[in-house]
Amino acid sequence: MKISLSLFGILVLIMSACMPEVSKEEVPLRKPNILLILVDDLRPELNCYGAGHIISPNIDALANESVLFTRAYTQQAVCAPSRNTLMTGLRPDELGITDLSTHFRTKAPDVVTLSQYFMQNGYISEGMGKVYHTGHGNQNDVFSWSNPHWTPNSIIKKREPVISGDTTKLHTCIPLIDGKKIPWLKSRMPEHFHNDALVASHAMDRMGALKDTSFFLAVGLVKPHLPFVAPSKYWDLYDPSQITIPFKDKPDEYPSYSFSNWGELRKYHGIPAEGLLMDPDAINMIHGYYACVSFIDAQVGRMIGRLKELGLYENTIVVLWGDHGWKLGDYGEWCKHTNYEVDTRIPLIVRDPRNKNNEGRQSDAIVETVDVYPTLCELAGLEIPAHIQGSSFQAVLQDTVDWDDVAFSQYPRTTSIDGQSVKVMGYSMRTSDYRLTKWINIETRETLDMEFYDHSIPLPEMINLAAMDHYKDIIPMLNQRLEEEYEKEHGKSLTE
Repeated sequence: MKISLSLFGILVLIMSACMPEVSKEEVPLRKPNILLILVDDLRPELNCYGAGHIISPNIDALANESVLFTRAYTQQAVCAPSRNTLMTGLRPDELGITDLSTHFRTKAPDVVTLSQYFMQNGYISEGMGKVYHTGHGNQNDVFSWSNPHWTPNSIIKKREPVISGDTTKLHTCIPLIDGKKIPWLKSRMPEHFHNDALVASHAMDRMGALKDTSFFLAVGLVKPHLPFVAPSKYWDLYDPSQITIPFKDKPDEYPSYSFSNWGELRKYHGIPAEGLLMDPDAINMIHGYYACVSFIDAQVGRMIGRLKELGLYENTIVVLWGDHGWKLGDYGEWCKHTNYEVDTRIPLIVRDPRNKNNEGRQSDAIVETVDVYPTLCELAGLEIPAHIQGSSFQAVLQDTVDWDDVAFSQYPRTTSIDGQSVKVMGYSMRTSDYRLTKWINIETRETLDMEFYDHSIPLPEMINLAAMDHYKDIIPMLNQRLEEEYEKEHGKSLTE
């Protein structure tokens, strides 16, 4: 018996020696998984973005293993259009949708969405939480997912109602007083009852179920969207006496329609129909927002931890993306809905586990939401679909290119001109040093007004410099580039 084993061992060694050596590159690897974390109303006010007052250890840890983009911008600072752009790779004007209620397939019925494209290329694509905007009559997209999109709504509906005096729906994340939503609340509801905790838990379950496949998971977290309801322990992380209210001044010489009346917040209990918030209310708002950010940070940490537990972290590309910014008392304003930096600049963090040389790197390359779709395609080794308007920033992630680009955003308004109601659109272009915003009559394509801001000076978006002689040579050049880029992207002129 011993002789037989020895002979067998010798034969194995001989056969092994005769076999050609297989390099690591020739071993077929499973396609990288994608974890796309979408966060609603998250401005780039995180510790990893230099905001030392924010407690965000889990996102900070992710950033330390990723490329963090310091100058990423959304195409429109409101939920539905920004998410449409992310998922379709098309800008708002190309889709022809700048409102909250119009489903993107009414304008582009055959467009292949980001998750749908990965599904067509062998991935299991699943969505949970807020991926598409589903309020205001809008709805989810059934074609984007391998399995039905998941929300925690059915779980929440089964709970026993919790009421305290005139406050109802305390068993949910949207409590009411006298039938109106409460803008902020230090919640005593168990953390795992909160919507985003349920969504994160479902994502973690799906990671386990799909661990032997190639998956694309889009996980949409609602906070820090209004109302600012978070478990009390996250409120306790912040001392309200240390919270500073931003300056309430608006830019000099700004067009009257540049800002909104923050109607989104005006509908909440205790919020005045007009005018500024009282300082105590402003502090509560900011405090609540911070608490929600730290709560969301914890959910990100849970999901990343689950990837590691399952041994999937080193084969999963992770993207953390905010749909737009949010004004926390900036200019005396609240909510989003403008073309200003505070609303259009977003957090964007991308971790490619194969890209070890760039872990913890910050990039000041100007990138856009519309660029995420083609970038994920390239990272996964997929051909970029022909309809895509954005540009892949894979080379930026690999630090192999000098990136010279600009970002575009837009926002619609209705104003009164000569007693007539007129629809206008503000088209904004952000370069490395400047922001140019051009307001156009949508019907006539006539230019109505211009804003110009110099980001190389302190408080850059506090003085509209469009009429200053010092910039008389720069502004026409930027205006020409805005016109040229628009025509290149859309095949038509921006103005007549």
